[in-house]
Amino acid sequence: MVVNTGDNIWMHGLYVCPDIDIATYTLAGIEDQERGWGIAGDTFHLLEDLGRLGAETWFKLGDRDFATHLLRTHMLLGGKRLTEITSLLAKRLGVKQTILPPSDEHIETHIITEEGERHLQEFWVKRRAEGRVSGVRYVGAATAKVSGEVETAIHNADRILFCPGNPITSLEPIISTDGLGTMLAHSRARRIAVSPMVGGGGFSGPASKLMSALGHEPTSVGVAELYSGLIDEIVIDRTDASMRPSIKKLGVECTLADIRMDSPGDERRLAKLLLEA
Repeated sequence: MVVNTGDNIWMHGLYVCPDIDIATYTLAGIEDQERGWGIAGDTFHLLEDLGRLGAETWFKLGDRDFATHLLRTHMLLGGKRLTEITSLLAKRLGVKQTILPPSDEHIETHIITEEGERHLQEFWVKRRAEGRVSGVRYVGAATAKVSGEVETAIHNADRILFCPGNPITSLEPIISTDGLGTMLAHSRARRIAVSPMVGGGGFSGPASKLMSALGHEPTSVGVAELYSGLIDEIVIDRTDASMRPSIKKLGVECTLADIRMDSPGDERRLAKLLLEA
């Protein structure tokens, strides 16, 4: 599993990797399902005390969550690669699956707004995606070298799945990492994407707003066009059946399915479909 690192950020002197962490916590069975981030049952005493001392607390970090960032930062400063650290922390939490950052080098997704350029976390978490967006930059991605582990994983894969995440902030930072997009384009694996869109909008987050700002149609057709050349097939919601001909014109196969995931049963059903497509 290659996980986005474009939303990584330094907070309170610690290196925070939100997407890596939620993937790890979810696979470890300790994620906070209600919030959609962090660890279930976590408290926020440390963050509250930081606030009392004058620190900014708009980015919520729980007490148990802090332990992850503290140890990660300690190991980074000790010379370990992010790939090694991610693997070590996952194993210590009982995760059997392999979780990989695309690169060991730092990448940041920046959103360009009418008020200036901001880190994705500031745009989305602190400012609630307010303001007109005029562009997106993946700072450091063009020169960040793909890790040997990711290169090997792509080379050996017989099937590559593009998750139904925000194409602009979850997938593009990975694809933009130096050389990774080319590896995907030349891969002989079966490459399948799940659309994060239904109708003219996304399931959650600022996907529609960001796609529109960058000139992409905020629909499954727009997603297929964005990934054109990188995927063989896209799975879209049955209610978007009318978009199928437009997608097939892009040279991308299109499968209709119920792609909403409201329960673990839905997740297993969709995963089974993707592994058999």
